[in-house]
Amino acid sequence: MAAILAPFFLIPTWGRMQNYSAEHTPDLAQLSQWARTATLKDAVFLFPDADLALYPGIFRVEAMRAVYVDWKAGGQVNFFKELGEEWWSRWQKTMAAPFDPKDVAQYHSLGIDYFGLQAKNQLEGVKPVFENGRFVVYPTAVTEQH
Repeated sequence: MAAILAPFFLIPTWGRMQNYSAEHTPDLAQLSQWARTATLKDAVFLFPDADLALYPGIFRVEAMRAVYVDWKAGGQVNFFKELGEEWWSRWQKTMAAPFDPKDVAQYHSLGIDYFGLQAKNQLEGVKPVFENGRFVVYPTAVTEQH
């Protein structure tokens, strides 16, 4: 019996194997803390350059703020048909194509209050309301005019 169970404990520890990359980073914690303390409780966020990354879901939990759509939330579509249809619609409107700054103009009309980008994708000529080494965040109400 021990020989059967041993791989379940040895591979992740001794073999140093991880199923997912380490997403719990100080930069994500800082972003989550800022959102939790500096934005309204019903604020809605989007991470349009996150693609299939897991950090938007971690942000949702740690910041206690809504995320308009993210890849991992799509896993719930197997349980609720209406959720699947809504998730797919939101994904197609905001995430299906690679991030393009021209898309920012539509975010506010979709009910999104803030969008966060990886720092490497920050917008030219627009001052973020939050930034650190990994993330920049912009309010949609201001950036839709640019």
